[in-house]
Amino acid sequence: MIWEIDDHAPEVEGLDAHGRPDPAYAESLGLRAAGRGARVLAAVIEWTVAVLIALPAIIALTPVLAQAVAGQFDPEKFFARGDLVWLIVAAAVSQGLMIAYVVVQLVLHGRKGVTLGKAICGIRSVNVRTLERPGFWRGAVVRYLVAYASFIVPLIGPVLVIMLSPLFDIERRGRGWLDLAAATWFVDVRGGLNPYDQKRMRIARKRVKTPEHEEKAPLPSLATPVHRDAPAEYVPSARLSGGVIGAHRAASGPAVEPAQAPAPGALVSSTPPSLATGAPGPASFAPAPAPAPAPAPASDPAPAYVAPPAASPMPPVPVAEPVPVAEPVPAAGPVAATPAPADAPAAPVVAPAGVRAILVLDTGERIEVRGTTLFGRSPSAAPGEGEALLVPVVDDTRSVSKTHIAVMPARRGVFVVDRASTNGSAVVRGGAETALPAGHPAELKTGDTVRFGDRSLQVEWV
Repeated sequence: MIWEIDDHAPEVEGLDAHGRPDPAYAESLGLRAAGRGARVLAAVIEWTVAVLIALPAIIALTPVLAQAVAGQFDPEKFFARGDLVWLIVAAAVSQGLMIAYVVVQLVLHGRKGVTLGKAICGIRSVNVRTLERPGFWRGAVVRYLVAYASFIVPLIGPVLVIMLSPLFDIERRGRGWLDLAAATWFVDVRGGLNPYDQKRMRIARKRVKTPEHEEKAPLPSLATPVHRDAPAEYVPSARLSGGVIGAHRAASGPAVEPAQAPAPGALVSSTPPSLATGAPGPASFAPAPAPAPAPAPASDPAPAYVAPPAASPMPPVPVAEPVPVAEPVPAAGPVAATPAPADAPAAPVVAPAGVRAILVLDTGERIEVRGTTLFGRSPSAAPGEGEALLVPVVDDTRSVSKTHIAVMPARRGVFVVDRASTNGSAVVRGGAETALPAGHPAELKTGDTVRFGDRSLQVEWV
């Protein structure tokens, strides 16, 4: 066994040539900077909650602090007060609640990029380089230390550092001095993409990294017409199962392959054979063709070959009697259908011979499983799988991998296997969803639903 160790640093997407975050990349993902009004409102909410928590201690200790400032504080009188115990309890409770409030704010900001005010205003904080969580120490602790340090200069410091510094951002992303120290960026999750939605972020990064090409024609499949430029009409085929995948034909009609003309008077079929059984349709008799007229003699005929006289005259050729044409059977009148009772069980699905399962995509397309069947945006068989039915699935969000799942019949049933897809697969049975580990087959039952990416299919019959 060979072990490979990747000693390279992880690649960070969205950086320019100088290693700085590119605002255009974040905008292409769908991230939107939080507005200044929303940020101010979030800060006001958080400071209001902090003041309410500290209110008991403020009410209890303000008279004492006022006496100390005026030089009238007497320690003996203070400790002789009858409400001294309540003052100490109020100050201790407020201090404990304030510590808990600050710690919770720091942890939530560092790990989830959200605080109380930001959650109410729909704001999230991310690392400006990686567009992921900002981190506990730099993204939260350093930010709050700089904010509290601004109070060293009363009034001017907080106004300059917290309120006015975002106006000096040369990138016009609303990043102030606190954001520069903590390497953070505030985004609006109500008007743009939520960076903590890992699935949507992964799809957005993949779409930006590998843009779709509209000019590229998809691979031919059973679900799409062969001639994409011609107007197509969906014609369901005559199957015992009700028509699974139909043939597509242009407005001018289907192309007819040249076939050998039937013999005069032979029994021919008036309808094409069934796709499921290969049996011919209702039969009818083909009338014998009229004999071709003899060619007129030329004005200057060429010398003809004269056969020698036969020893005996040839016997006359018997003339075949005409084959009687079957009389058309008169159409029967309308027959009233007898309604089935309400409590009668549903008729079982009858599948053609060789079909192991019938799957119904969320678009209504029905697929017959006779062998290995691959589903994906552009499925392809792996080495050793042999021939497989490839079913391309249209997915604008690119949540479906190129080869996402494989449905394979076995001796005792039909199994589904996740082909190491990006967004995973799951089987929903009886309201319970079970994720499919990559490479591990799971047996399918009638009525199951297989979810792969943002698409799904239902097992109609196994």
